[in-house]
Amino acid sequence: MITLLLPLLAGCFKTVEPRVEVEAPASADAFPWDLYDRAFSGRVDGGLIDYRTLQDDPEALDRFIGNLAVVSPASHPELFPTKEAALAYWLDAYNALAVRGVLDRPEMVSVIDDKVEYFYSTRYRIGGQKVSLYKLENGIIRAEFADPRVHFFLNCQSMSCPAFPSQAVRPETVDAALEEATRAFVNDPAHVQVMEDGTVAVSSIFQWYAEDFGGEAGVLPFVHRYNGLVPAEGKVTYKEYDWTLIAQSGRRPE
Repeated sequence: MITLLLPLLAGCFKTVEPRVEVEAPASADAFPWDLYDRAFSGRVDGGLIDYRTLQDDPEALDRFIGNLAVVSPASHPELFPTKEAALAYWLDAYNALAVRGVLDRPEMVSVIDDKVEYFYSTRYRIGGQKVSLYKLENGIIRAEFADPRVHFFLNCQSMSCPAFPSQAVRPETVDAALEEATRAFVNDPAHVQVMEDGTVAVSSIFQWYAEDFGGEAGVLPFVHRYNGLVPAEGKVTYKEYDWTLIAQSGRRPE
């Protein structure tokens, strides 16, 4: 339904410009991944975010986003010369901008309450281009990398999402990070659970993005690869998604 409405939103798009202007990194090893780490250090616990502290001191986050604004694998491919470098950039960009989207909406309780503006009509400056979270996930990350494991690293600030990563993924760690995140997700009963009758209840992520797993028939084989307690075939049902904001208790933005 939202996809059908997108042409009607053309006049409703808004672009969020970076709050901090920075110079483009001079070399491939100069991209400041550490700013992401600094932004979330001590502010993420068990995948839950202290938005209040981030709101009070957003400098590292906004400097990281400032760097996203001036360079990307599309605008400066020489800075991200490998597939791993490009994927690391896009994954960290999505997660950082998803948080900024919450900070910009202090009244937000759930991203689904304002889903059109949050995911579709708000665009961020990335490598000089205007990109929404929807485009970032579906038009870039899924379209260009075709790696189903990304679904267990991307976090749209909701309780049923994978745990929010407090450290940036880097080119040299991206494959291991995706493996770890995928294994953690499918071994968490909140996301994957074998019921008494043998039915396997899985996250709605597997339903929404079934094509990335080879269709519904590919869901259980994929899960089984990371969790041997789950049968490789059988009946699948889908868990209700909890869109509640991943805020630590009393630490929503205000």
